[in-house]
Amino acid sequence: MKAVQINKYGHDDVLEVADIPRPTPGPGQVLVKIHAAGVNYYDIKIREGWLQGFFPLKLPHTIGNDFAGEVVELGDGASKFEVGDKVYGLITVHHGGTYAEYLAVDENIIRPMPENTSYLEAASLPMPGLSGLLAMYDLAGIKEGQRLLYHGGAGGVGTVSIQLAKHLGAHVIATCSEANFDFVKGLGADEVLDYNTTDFRDVASAIDVAVDPIGGDTNLRTFEVMNPGGVIIVVLRDDPVEMANRERLCREHQVEVKVLAFDLYPEGLDTLRNKVEEGIIKPVVEHVYPLDQAQEAHKLIQGRHFAGRIVLEV
Repeated sequence: MKAVQINKYGHDDVLEVADIPRPTPGPGQVLVKIHAAGVNYYDIKIREGWLQGFFPLKLPHTIGNDFAGEVVELGDGASKFEVGDKVYGLITVHHGGTYAEYLAVDENIIRPMPENTSYLEAASLPMPGLSGLLAMYDLAGIKEGQRLLYHGGAGGVGTVSIQLAKHLGAHVIATCSEANFDFVKGLGADEVLDYNTTDFRDVASAIDVAVDPIGGDTNLRTFEVMNPGGVIIVVLRDDPVEMANRERLCREHQVEVKVLAFDLYPEGLDTLRNKVEEGIIKPVVEHVYPLDQAQEAHKLIQGRHFAGRIVLEV
């Protein structure tokens, strides 16, 4: 079967299309014919080796975490699915990779696809969808009437978080490039700010919850617009200087910082499917590449000048 692998860490040119044996499902596993694989910024970090201290890989390694496809074979004892079922999910690096034609996966960590989605749409959902649910419900606890500031609202997690925040009754202010204004407004944002020309501190104020996947100066300036008792959600980072500054600013502004870290959360796929089927979350696939153009997909996501989700069609 075809799979996109790395034999060493590096830039997008280390991605190679390889012919590797088709996996055989083990006990309690199913074999999935992958039809689409979501592309995440997390994949870039794995490819570059930034996370090898946390997740050491055995090379060569197949890239990818999110997928949607069809069950084509059952391993011994597998009973939750039947051949022909449409499924979606995500895996950790220890389970292999999803930039491939087939995946042998534990049946306990996958779920039926939302009924009203295509393979491309379903594959776009798992990692950003679960992250958005975690951010808006568990970490932020968004309530009606609260004010949310989302930095970089056109990205994958932003597209889900903004839709959820509006469903929960929040007033949403999002930053993005001017080219993505209409896209982010379409998600439900009440106000959009061009992060290239506007200092959000001149416009945003009395913020109850802020989400910052950018870090650096953006994170430090965010404290200035927060209500006392507010929450800033950041993506997992370990910059000691930034962490020390955050701790000081938390005390000065009476703000709490919470970390959004990726976790394998199969039960969340059920919640995510329900939100999609109810029309609360709408998948936003904006860029589709064939499997053998994974390098181009990585170049696009690295530039961060895009809106919506990037998906590989397998």
